[in-house]
Amino acid sequence: GYWRPNYTSDAAMKLSDRVRRKCYNCHTTDTSTWRRSSLTPGKVLCNKCGLFERTQSRPRP
Repeated sequence: GYWRPNYTSDAAMKLSDRVRRKCYNCHTTDTSTWRRSSLTPGKVLCNKCGLFERTQSRPRP
């Protein structure tokens, strides 16, 4: 059967070939760099959302 990997925005979750990162804010799974959210501790953000959050102190729309 065909299986798809599970995606998680949980920074504490162990990654494997079946578990991949997903941005907590925009839900993308493809980014150059993963960043930790400061507004939502324990969650990961893609590069764009992470930079926006850090400079604007609010989630990227």
